[in-house]
Amino acid sequence: MRSRLFNIGTGLVIFAMMLVCGPARARGADTGQFDAANRLYEAQKYADAKQAYDALVKSGPLSANLFYNRGNAEWKLGDGGRAIADYERALELQPSHPEARANLEYARNATGARMATPVWWQQALGALNASAAAILLSVCGWVALFCVAIALLRREGRMGPVVTLAISLLVGGYAGGCLWEANAVATRAVVIARTTDAREAPTDVAPMADTLPAGTEVLAPEERGQWTYCTLPSGARAWVPTDALERVRPGQG
Repeated sequence: MRSRLFNIGTGLVIFAMMLVCGPARARGADTGQFDAANRLYEAQKYADAKQAYDALVKSGPLSANLFYNRGNAEWKLGDGGRAIADYERALELQPSHPEARANLEYARNATGARMATPVWWQQALGALNASAAAILLSVCGWVALFCVAIALLRREGRMGPVVTLAISLLVGGYAGGCLWEANAVATRAVVIARTTDAREAPTDVAPMADTLPAGTEVLAPEERGQWTYCTLPSGARAWVPTDALERVRPGQG
């Protein structure tokens, strides 16, 4: 209990420091519009700053700092769900972004956002991102083809290529699993409404399956008009109003 209180307290301090210190700076040659948006934030014109960040998101290019700064502006405006979505987007682009990770943890604690607890095999398959998994899978495929060719051409001494083939198939299978898991995680969406009701059927009069606070993460959203069918943190499948969700992956929402 004491450890949990310490972690929450530390998160509060870190988050406060992030907001006091101001927005992150852009990296690149053309930073004029980004710096102008940051000046609006520093002047506490948070609504204007958000509009400026929105325009930059639409025009591109996208960056972790852009989503991180927009998340801070949204948090200042009391829009916790969208802030959490933008901190997640920042981490999609730069998993090592420490400020985005600290603010995400703080915002989740503050809103009561819920996430599914991954089982052991999901944690294992989450070790590689999609790019790394795709590269490793390709390398293993070429190694496997090379080993097959060597084994067919040799009359003796086939044990080495066979063992290497077996290892490459095992590693390739793991890389394929990581790629599958990364693509599944890429379907994440975040509840942007303060609270929303998940229902057992796509209608307002259907029985409630759950009540989801802002920032709650759902998986595999299948948008069907005004309702989206998705997997809740509990693992149940239910219908959530489409306008209460935003997809995490940049460019999807």
